[in-house]
Amino acid sequence: MADQINYYDVLGISREASQAEIRNAYRNLAKERHPDHPGGSAEEFSLLQEANAVLSDPNRRRQHDEALDLAHAADELAGLNLDFDSVEDELSAKRRERESGGPSLGERLRSRFGRKEEDPYESMRSEARGSSRGSGRRTRGRYDVSEARWYEPHRFDPEPITLKSGAISFVAAFLAFIVIGQIGLWATGFKPGSFAFLTALAPFMRILYSLVGLVVAYFAFRAAGYAALALTFVAALVVGGQGGPVGLLQFATVGIIVLLVVVYLGNRRESAARR
Repeated sequence: MADQINYYDVLGISREASQAEIRNAYRNLAKERHPDHPGGSAEEFSLLQEANAVLSDPNRRRQHDEALDLAHAADELAGLNLDFDSVEDELSAKRRERESGGPSLGERLRSRFGRKEEDPYESMRSEARGSSRGSGRRTRGRYDVSEARWYEPHRFDPEPITLKSGAISFVAAFLAFIVIGQIGLWATGFKPGSFAFLTALAPFMRILYSLVGLVVAYFAFRAAGYAALALTFVAALVVGGQGGPVGLLQFATVGIIVLLVVVYLGNRRESAARR
């Protein structure tokens, strides 16, 4: 199979790998081979993206499997004296049997016991209609990849953190905590001036601190994963530390922890569904 790239080998997984195993393999290798990482390679990172995009799409994965089967058969034919017509008929019969047999055993088990996946044929119909808004997909490089719903943070697939994404995550979190911290100071009566009406928010500031911490952590995690979450906590520590608004650090941290719990429970639920 000299001319046929095996995307399973690229990610270091088997052909029976689940979608979760594909995502995890891609994330781990992407951190090592990202161009911004020491020893990383733009060419290898691009190949990883291509492998993840193909194997994450049920239709493209089926086509890739068929291409691997045909390439393997061609390798066997190159070294053996076989009846070409019979081999071609056998491959065609297997392909028709696979197409008429419906979903694979793994897909049927995930459909019965796990979360319902997006109908693979729905994306084809959406593309035929020229509509991409409801397809739940986004573009990474030259390829379309699956995008998790907003309420499934455990299924986010953030890029490895870089200097740029880390700086943006920290500055955005820092500014958000500065704003809510200042509102908290005015609400508790610290030189409110023309903002005296904010004192009505005093009983609710702990809730607001937690909500801001949760929202900031959500977007940071979506952008750059756990490393961005750590920077979010550092920003809360800087703003809400010594001399900061009372309760900001503690309750912003509660918001960050809530997101981590949601991610943990989501991963655990999917892992239990695969058993």
